[in-house]
Formats: sequence, structure tokens, C-alpha cells
Amino acid sequence: MKTKLLAIVGSHRKNGNCYALAKSILESTSSKSRIIQLASKKIEFCVLCEKCVHEDCVLTDDLNQILAEMKKADAIMFIFPKYLLASSKFLAFLERLDTIVHMRKHKGYKHTFTEPNYRLLPKQQPFCVFALSGTGRFKKETLRTVVEYIESLGLTLVSHDHPPFIAVNVRAGDEKGEVLKNKAALKQCTELTKKIIKSIKKN
Repeated sequence: MKTKLLAIVGSHRKNGNCYALAKSILESTSSKSRIIQLASKKIEFCVLCEKCVHEDCVLTDDLNQILAEMKKADAIMFIFPKYLLASSKFLAFLERLDTIVHMRKHKGYKHTFTEPNYRLLPKQQPFCVFALSGTGRFKKETLRTVVEYIESLGLTLVSHDHPPFIAVNVRAGDEKGEVLKNKAALKQCTELTKKIIKSIKKN
């Protein structure tokens, strides 16, 4: 059975550099793959209603559908651009998922640790991170915060072999398709993709 890779693209721009990178990397593998672009999805802000303690998130957007795809994947790749920090839609997406974990661990905000070992994604799939910027670089603190949000869901980080280690920091430029000209970065992204596939086979 082919490995199922899921790439979640956190850019606000549909079919931009993040998508181009995801498509290029996945086409280089023999895995069964899917790309979800948050740019074409409706992601509302969490309203802290606490109903997710006992049921799926009740907001009528695309979050539950994306979460279902995450649960089916063997490994997940998160690809997002640098804006002030990271893209706001991607951060809202992570906040929604992390809030569900928090609510179910604590049974809402008014209780203490009742299910400290709760995992939103019980398979503990591996994940990796590709962070794209124009001419600058992400601060390591920003990447660390994003990785910690993702790890809280029950996923396991597959690190890169080069600094900043927790992600591949790709200088992508601003024009669509410009990322594909950065051959050195593409090579590093391909190497990390091979590493995450190898980690699945070990499990």
C-alpha cells in the first residue's frame, strides 16, 4: 500500500510559492498524496464556546473536514509563508486545533488536568515543516512556537539535518513560481521528504 502524504499549505495566496513547492516535492515521490490549500478553505476564529469538549467543533467551516484528512494521512507536511510572523489563516487553523486539544484535556477552562494524555491525532503521525520567506528568514522562536502547536496535536516532528533543524527555511521570493528557482532549497526539501517517508516505514 502506498504511503499517504498530506501537505497543508498555509498561504493566503492560492497556487502561490507554497503550493508550487508542495506540488514539486510530492511529485518527486511515489507516495499517494494530497494538498490542502487553506486559501480555498473557510477557517473561522475560535469563539471559545467549549462545545468541542464533547463533540466536533460546531463552527460551520472546513476545519472538521481537514481534520478528518489529517487523521487518514501517514505523514503531514506543513508549508507556510512568512508575513509578520506566519500567515494569520494558518495560525488561526493551528489555534482551532490546539484549542480542541486543550478543552478535551482540561474539560474546558474551569477544570484541571482530567485527560492529560489526550491526543487529537491518535496515530502520532510524523510531520515536517517548510517555512517560506521572501528575502528574509523566520526567527527560530517563531518556528519553535509553530512546531510546539503542531506537536500538541499528537504528531511527531521529523527534523531537518541543517539549521534551523526544526524546519527547512526556504527563500522563495515574492513572484509566483520563484521558489522553484531555488535549487538548493528544493534539494533540502526533497531530502526532508525522503526522511519523513523513511520514518513511516520504520513504524
